[in-house]
Amino acid sequence: MDRIPSKWEGKNVLVIGDSIAADGRWQAEMARLTGCNVKTHAYGGIGIIDMIEGLGAQENDMRYDPHTGCNGKFGPLSDDEVKWADLIILAGPYNERHMEYGERGDMYPENNTLRGKFAYVIDRLYEIMDRVDNYGCHIMLVTPHCSGRYDWIYRNGYEDFPEGSGRSLETMAELIEKIGGENHLYVCNAFKTSGIGRYNWKHYCHSPEVMASDYDPTKEYEAPYPMYADQAHLNSEGYARLGACIAAAAELA
Repeated sequence: MDRIPSKWEGKNVLVIGDSIAADGRWQAEMARLTGCNVKTHAYGGIGIIDMIEGLGAQENDMRYDPHTGCNGKFGPLSDDEVKWADLIILAGPYNERHMEYGERGDMYPENNTLRGKFAYVIDRLYEIMDRVDNYGCHIMLVTPHCSGRYDWIYRNGYEDFPEGSGRSLETMAELIEKIGGENHLYVCNAFKTSGIGRYNWKHYCHSPEVMASDYDPTKEYEAPYPMYADQAHLNSEGYARLGACIAAAAELA
C-alpha cells in the first residue's frame, strides 16, 4: 500500500499496549503510511491497568513471551509521554479476555471488571492530559484483532474464554465500541475490519500451523497449552495489515 494523505503527517502518536504493540511492527507500518512520529509504551502479557500504572518490581522480573521486544523494567505512563502526543492509541486489551464485563458505571478498583478498568484508564489519561495542558490530544481505542490459539490461551478469537463464559474477542470488541461511544472516543474495531481471521491465520500469524510441531509431551513448559503454536501474534505481513487498518481508522479519530 502506498502512503496516504493523512492529518497525522508530522504529528506525534503515542501507542499504549501489550505484546502486539510492544513488537512495534504495526506502528512502523502506520508511520510509513501516514508520516507520523510514533512512540510506544507497551509490554508483553500485561492488562490495561498496568499499561498506565506500570509493573511492580516483582512483576518486572517476569518474561511473558519471546515476541514482545520489550523485556526489562516497565514504568508508569509519564507526563512527558502524554505531553508529547497529538494522538494516543490504546491498543487491544488481549490479556483481559478472562475479565467479566461488568456494568456501565463500574470503576476500578472498586469494580474489577473490564468496564471498570476502561473507566479507570480513560479517567487517568484525561487526568494526565489536564495536568500537562494537552487537552488537544485525541484518544482512539483499538480492539483486538481476531487471533487464533497459542500456548497461553487455547481458544481462538471466535470462541469464548473462559470456556462457557460467552465472552469472546468478538464480544469484547463490541463492548469496547460501546465504551468508546459512551466516552466520545473513536474506536477502531480491528476484529471486524483488519481482514485477519480464520481464513488467513496461516498467512498472517506468527505460525502458519495451529499445532506446535516441536511439542514434546514429556517436557515441562512454562505456558499451560504448549501443544499449540502461536497464531495469536502476527508475522510481518500480518502486522502490516493491522497497521494499515489502524492508520485508516486514525483519520477519523
